[in-house]
Amino acid sequence: MSELQTKVSGVIHVTVRHRKGEDPESLLRRFKKKVSKAGITKEVRDKMYFEKPCDKRRRKKAQSIRNIKREQQKIIELELKFEKMSQKRKRKEAKKNDRFKHQGRGRQNNRNSTKA
Repeated sequence: MSELQTKVSGVIHVTVRHRKGEDPESLLRRFKKKVSKAGITKEVRDKMYFEKPCDKRRRKKAQSIRNIKREQQKIIELELKFEKMSQKRKRKEAKKNDRFKHQGRGRQNNRNSTKA
C-alpha cells in the first residue's frame, strides 16, 4: 500500500495489491500508472518550487492560448476533410447520374418507337 500527503489537497491514497504469481516489475508498473492517473506526480512537480501568482496566471493564459490554437487547427482539418469527402461524393453522384442519363434515353427511345 502506498500513501502520499500534500498540504493543499489532503491525503491521496493509491493502493496496489500484489496478485498471485505477479512479478514485482508489473506491480511497480501498475503503481506508477495509478499515481500518474491520480495526478500526483504533476502536483508534486508543480509544488516543488514556489511560483508567483502572476507567473501562474501568465502560464495558464499561455496554455489556454495553445489549447485554443490546437482546437482551431483541428476544426480546420475537419472542415478540409469534410470538403474533400463532399467533393468526392459529388463526383460519384455526377458519374452515377451520367450513367443513368445514357441508360434512360435508350429505354425511352425504345418505348417511343413501339408506341408510334
